[in-house]
Amino acid sequence: MPVRFSFGIRRRLTAAILVTALIPVLVAVWLAQTTVRQTAARFFVPEVGAHLDRSLELYQELARAVKAEMRNEAAAIAADWPLRRAAATRERAAVERELRRSFRGHPALVSLSVRSDEGLMAEVNRGRPLDLRTENRFEVVRSLAEPGGHGVRSAPEAPPQAAEPGAPPSDDRPDAPPVEDDEPAAGPELVAVFAADKARFDELAEASQFVENYRRVEGRRVADERGYVLAFAALLGLTILLAVGVGSFVARDVARRVVELAHATQRVAAGDLSVRVPASSDDELGVLAREFNRMLTEVETSRARIEYLQRISAWQEMARRLAHEIKNPLTPIQLAVQDIHRRYEGQNPEFQRLLDMTLEVVEDEVGTLRRLVSEFSDFARLPQAELEPADVSEFMRELSERPLLADDERRSDHVPPSAGPNVEFELPKEPLCAAIDRQMLRRVVINLVRNAAQALAEIKRSGRVVVSLSRQGPTLYLDVDDDGPGIPAQLREAIFDPYVTTKTDGTGLGLAIVKKIVVEHHGTIAAEQSALGGARLRVRLPALS
Repeated sequence: MPVRFSFGIRRRLTAAILVTALIPVLVAVWLAQTTVRQTAARFFVPEVGAHLDRSLELYQELARAVKAEMRNEAAAIAADWPLRRAAATRERAAVERELRRSFRGHPALVSLSVRSDEGLMAEVNRGRPLDLRTENRFEVVRSLAEPGGHGVRSAPEAPPQAAEPGAPPSDDRPDAPPVEDDEPAAGPELVAVFAADKARFDELAEASQFVENYRRVEGRRVADERGYVLAFAALLGLTILLAVGVGSFVARDVARRVVELAHATQRVAAGDLSVRVPASSDDELGVLAREFNRMLTEVETSRARIEYLQRISAWQEMARRLAHEIKNPLTPIQLAVQDIHRRYEGQNPEFQRLLDMTLEVVEDEVGTLRRLVSEFSDFARLPQAELEPADVSEFMRELSERPLLADDERRSDHVPPSAGPNVEFELPKEPLCAAIDRQMLRRVVINLVRNAAQALAEIKRSGRVVVSLSRQGPTLYLDVDDDGPGIPAQLREAIFDPYVTTKTDGTGLGLAIVKKIVVEHHGTIAAEQSALGGARLRVRLPALS
């Protein structure tokens, strides 16, 4: 069953983490796809493409118009009759003069020249070369053989360039390769070189490239959208896998700790209160484990307290019966011996000494038995503690002002008042509150001090007894230290049981009474090694906040 429980909770936790991760992932994919589409729609509006195409057509029309104007100017110059006649006569001076005359009326010209089969006949120019940074070279060739003759439009001096996709037609480019307008005519030819504004044609090329790129990107838009969405989905899928992995790891740890709690609960149900659950973390399960352990500690303490009180009750009942059985014959025995001693009137000194010694022994032993019976009776009649809130510091100060060992009812025969130990009190000034029975707790202090005094009397020393009170957290500590022989380690647990004692004439009831009173105060008592070198009897009481 525990294994099934472990796997079941692991599966449920992993499934919960997976569903928790999957829902926002699906929403994120949908939002990403919608965002990509909306973003692309803002940039790729059909009207924008149409306007770009019209703008490109305007640029192309402008370029064609510029070139057409240059062709027309060249045709007009070639149609000039004086120039044709001079070219036909091949008079160099006349041709040059006519070229100069025609050159002045056309500011866009860079140069005019006439060439024939023999070579260059004449040439005029504007006096400065073509500025390739700001001007484009446009050359028009016209035949001077007859009016309206046709020629060819030749290429620029620079090497021809391949036309790029989306570029304007070759007829609109000033640097296009040669294109024949018609079949060339024989005879002299007019070569007119014009300077076109380079910026206009560069703008045309840029606009053409921009439109081409726009169309290319627009064509890839659907594929890009799908790619972006798939990439985003893959990324989120990887996130899900990581989430599932982490969730499985967390679920395994959570399941393990829950199973430990379940197993501990089963052991507690079987009666084992010594089990504890590891509580190393600070999360909710760690808090639960600590509270579970604290509950077990309290239950174990309560059970031990109940068992101890039950055991003490049995000892009290036995002490009551022993006191009754022992007390009844003591008086007749003592009276009988006293009567024999009183009635003897003989003159035998030996017998008289025997009677005197017998009377003394009987009276001493009867006194010892009476004291024992008295202690048994006190133990048997020990009342139940009635707890009330009180300032323990003030209570201990009141006790410190009284001669604790002068109480004849509890004073040891080995410790006369004049030779008792030096009892010192170390008490805090601030109030320390707890629920106590003042009379019962007074008896605890007296018995502990008396026990320390008797231990010192065993080694024939007056010594020191220090009574101190302190608080640490929720616990009050009442310590009684002495510099006597101490308590052997093997007896520190059993010293509080009835009739267990280390003294030659002790009954073992004093510390048993102390422990019963302390237990009824919901506290504990333990025997430890004192810093003074002797024994320390430490009483722990729950403090009131």
